[in-house]
Amino acid sequence: MQPEASPAARRVVFLFTSFPVLSETFLQREITCFNKAGLPMDLVSLWQGDDVWNGLPIEKNTFLKAVAGILWLPYWLIRKPGDTLFFLGQLWRPRNSGLLNWLENLLGFGYALRTSTRWAACGASHFHAVWASAPGMAAWALSRFTGIPFSVSGHAYDLFENGGDGWLERKAAEADWIRTSTDAGRARWIEKGADQEKLLVVRRGLPELPPRKEPVPIQSPYRLLSVGRMVEKMGFDQQIPLYRALKQAGIEFSVEWIGDGPERKSLLMAVEQAGLSENFRFLGQLPYSEVEEAYRRNDIFVFTGRVDRRGDRAGLPNAVAEAMAWGLLVFATDVGAVSEAIRNEFNGFLWEGDPDPSSFLKSLRDPRLHDA
Repeated sequence: MQPEASPAARRVVFLFTSFPVLSETFLQREITCFNKAGLPMDLVSLWQGDDVWNGLPIEKNTFLKAVAGILWLPYWLIRKPGDTLFFLGQLWRPRNSGLLNWLENLLGFGYALRTSTRWAACGASHFHAVWASAPGMAAWALSRFTGIPFSVSGHAYDLFENGGDGWLERKAAEADWIRTSTDAGRARWIEKGADQEKLLVVRRGLPELPPRKEPVPIQSPYRLLSVGRMVEKMGFDQQIPLYRALKQAGIEFSVEWIGDGPERKSLLMAVEQAGLSENFRFLGQLPYSEVEEAYRRNDIFVFTGRVDRRGDRAGLPNAVAEAMAWGLLVFATDVGAVSEAIRNEFNGFLWEGDPDPSSFLKSLRDPRLHDA
């Protein structure tokens, strides 16, 4: 547990589902920037995580701590009966957003039951939920119980999967302000009833730009890279027909895939069945310093995300923007907010539908790519 701050200290409490997570480097960058700026803050990981990150203490919560929130129900039923009954009424059953989303929100509410008195006593001045699900519920309930204002971030997972978080509208109504990182996210918040005056579009970024990469001709052997979680919405399987077309055309190439997830085994099998094993390197999850090395040694970045069966999709994947910053040529499906970064045939190539092998080959043969 972190040492308590004096009531005079003005502190922001950042609420994460889990922290740190290797695939959420954008959150780690933001905390690094806030820390360098001297912002007094507390980091809370609602579900496991680390005790310390980059010298910053993290309040890590376990299953037992989550369950312990129930013990505080009698206290809050006496102290704040109206608010407590309100949340119990909200959370008594799952919504259309599904069982997992319900459990996430129960986790956030249990945390608020257990810690509201502590945060009120130790000088917290603001709660910020970095996701709208479990952290959003925790921040909302903490605010109701303590009177301390809260804000919430909402990204593609919060906004689209199974129609979006089941309590999104109420969280938006009571939050002081709402952060999203894309115009598509902003539009979705508005669709969900959020006040436009509360909405802030704050783009994700790198702490500093990579060294300038001088343009070089794109030529065979092509060196292709894709980075992301191996889940349905990232559409790694849609890349295999593209590379099969390259091989059938007699073009030399290599592919590196960085990431892991439930689809990794099936993807390995699909690559082998397509006769592409000698062209592929599956590198698994890597620390960001090694991902940077991959950006340095490759020329082309491929993103083939899709809307999955639950309605989830990537917004503007960090890896797409990072690849552009490193000077890679980007091919991407026009899904989520990708078109906010890429203009077709201006600073990359977009597929409006599924990735098309013939258009991929045609684009790679574009004379503009081969000029020195």
